[in-house]
Amino acid sequence: MALVYLGLGSNRERTQHILAGIRALHDRFASAERPIRVARVFESAAVGFDGHDFFNTVIELQTDLTLAEVVRTCKAIEQAHGHPSEVPKYSPRTLDIDVLLYDDVVCASPIVLPRGEVLKNAFVLWPLAELAPQLKHPQTGISFAQHWQSYASEQRLKPLEFAFESLPYLHTP
Repeated sequence: MALVYLGLGSNRERTQHILAGIRALHDRFASAERPIRVARVFESAAVGFDGHDFFNTVIELQTDLTLAEVVRTCKAIEQAHGHPSEVPKYSPRTLDIDVLLYDDVVCASPIVLPRGEVLKNAFVLWPLAELAPQLKHPQTGISFAQHWQSYASEQRLKPLEFAFESLPYLHTP
């Protein structure tokens, strides 16, 4: 069983798409034996382009799928929610799902892991540090709580009060 962390983001119909992404991931991965956990939702400015603010969160799940299968599943969920695969990296999103960590895997293919945004972007690091404070970054060996405590960026980030749909195998901190 692999422990996986996913970053979710949306800046188009944000509430609808974040909740739809959580539900789709819940429906695909959650069970009584393997519930998923969802961090708080944060509002953040767009990074890399001028656009509407994003809603972002991080999800923790366990799966027996390979990394490549998890990536394909996430891309299929994105596409089902109006995110075409050919859009530029820095552009508006209905739903963006990024694999941040897959166990302690460090690799360059099929995707780069751990994802660089984990330590770079507050909208990834803060919810990850809240969800898994003692988990250590596979390359630095430092916990995500420690990384967040030493984070020094001016990125604007605001935690939101967010009403999650009641799903049987969904846990929020």
